[in-house]
Amino acid sequence: MKKIIYAFLVTALLTSCGDDYVTLLPYGKTIPDNTDDLAQMLNNTNDINGGGGNYGSQSDDVVIPDFLIPRSSLSTLKAYTWQDYMYQGNEQDEDWVNHYKTISRANFVIENIDSYEDGTQYDKEDTRGRAHFIRANAFFYLINGYAKHYDASTASTDLGVPMPVKMDINTLIPRSTVQQVYDLIMSDLEIALEALPNNSKHKTFASLAAVHGLLGRIYLYQEKYELSAEHSKKSLDIYSTLKDYNEISYAVDNGDGDPATGNSAMGIINFDSNKLSNPENVYVNEQGWFRTELYISNALVDLFDKTADMRFWYFMSAEDPYGAPVPDGYYLVTNDGQSPWSGIKTPEVLLNYCEALMKQTSPNSTEAVTYLNMLREKRYYSATYTPFVHADNTSTLAEIMLERRKELRLTAWRWFDMKRLGLSHSRTVNGETFTINSSSNNYLWAIPLNVIAINPLEQNPRGL
Repeated sequence: MKKIIYAFLVTALLTSCGDDYVTLLPYGKTIPDNTDDLAQMLNNTNDINGGGGNYGSQSDDVVIPDFLIPRSSLSTLKAYTWQDYMYQGNEQDEDWVNHYKTISRANFVIENIDSYEDGTQYDKEDTRGRAHFIRANAFFYLINGYAKHYDASTASTDLGVPMPVKMDINTLIPRSTVQQVYDLIMSDLEIALEALPNNSKHKTFASLAAVHGLLGRIYLYQEKYELSAEHSKKSLDIYSTLKDYNEISYAVDNGDGDPATGNSAMGIINFDSNKLSNPENVYVNEQGWFRTELYISNALVDLFDKTADMRFWYFMSAEDPYGAPVPDGYYLVTNDGQSPWSGIKTPEVLLNYCEALMKQTSPNSTEAVTYLNMLREKRYYSATYTPFVHADNTSTLAEIMLERRKELRLTAWRWFDMKRLGLSHSRTVNGETFTINSSSNNYLWAIPLNVIAINPLEQNPRGL
């Protein structure tokens, strides 16, 4: 590689970190000069696979009890009560910054891959496919966070997000429409479909299973249910690993011989929550910070069968890691769910498939129940488990959505489910009640104020 300091810059329009410009890659590195070097630009998991956390205290999965409010950060409380702005003045919105950094890396690779000398370590077409997938994945998160939910009748006029596709530090990029952003996402994924292998070398690398999984999610959000079912099934045909929770146990149990009792806050045996090795992960996007101020809401806790659902046993604890009761009868987030997740996992792909099957023009309840029970048998205690039996389409869809609610807890996809389904939720802080509903403008995150200070983008309407 040429010994030249990196000079590639990302416009303050996109990242706005207090200076006029920020570097695409750290200063002191060397300029890439072959396609292997380009591939390595996509290998930094902190930059490429670390985005997505604004939703962390917003969804109905979590509660900040009164005794924790004085210890909670101001930005957490603003997000928790769905304020007009989570961030003020020069405060940095990490979701915006991280995803546009990711897009900038992908843009550089896409622009240059055909003009650089071929390397020997990485397959050129795989690198091309990864770059297009990475860009599509980042734009999908951004468009769902900072713009209206996709509506085919208004998408061509609804404001989306800035859509840079080239490295150009001199251009202030306006907001594209929702439809334009989705068109780019779909174009990127079409290229990725032709370039990527079925399964990736690492869970942080894109794969064909991940592309089909993302397409299944996108079409579900667009209410194109036949296409969602088609791509979700293709993803599952390639990769469908589910972890059997009957194979895990408490590191410290209560000594009473009852598998439903123990302290999950003290650890779980034979459960790997590591983002790189969790067998259910198809593609990793996970923030590196942990939930330290949040407890599980009673609304979520009450959905679980506490005598048989192992997700309740092992991932929620009424005791702290020292064995002391959690104050006021709340439950801690333990193990799975502590780190905010916005990637792709087999359970989500499976539930996307089931929901799409039941919402398509001709519902396929037989297939939907078959796949639903594939998940349920891995989540319920085997000694008492009974499969779900179809009675009618309404009840089957309701069961799918219930399992989706429980399985996608504490992920970005619960928050975006609330948004796409137009759900309402209320919470009270210091005696004041806040409610978000289908008409609330604050289901859209604000365009960061420090970005608007540099590039006068139109702000999203604000207010609950």
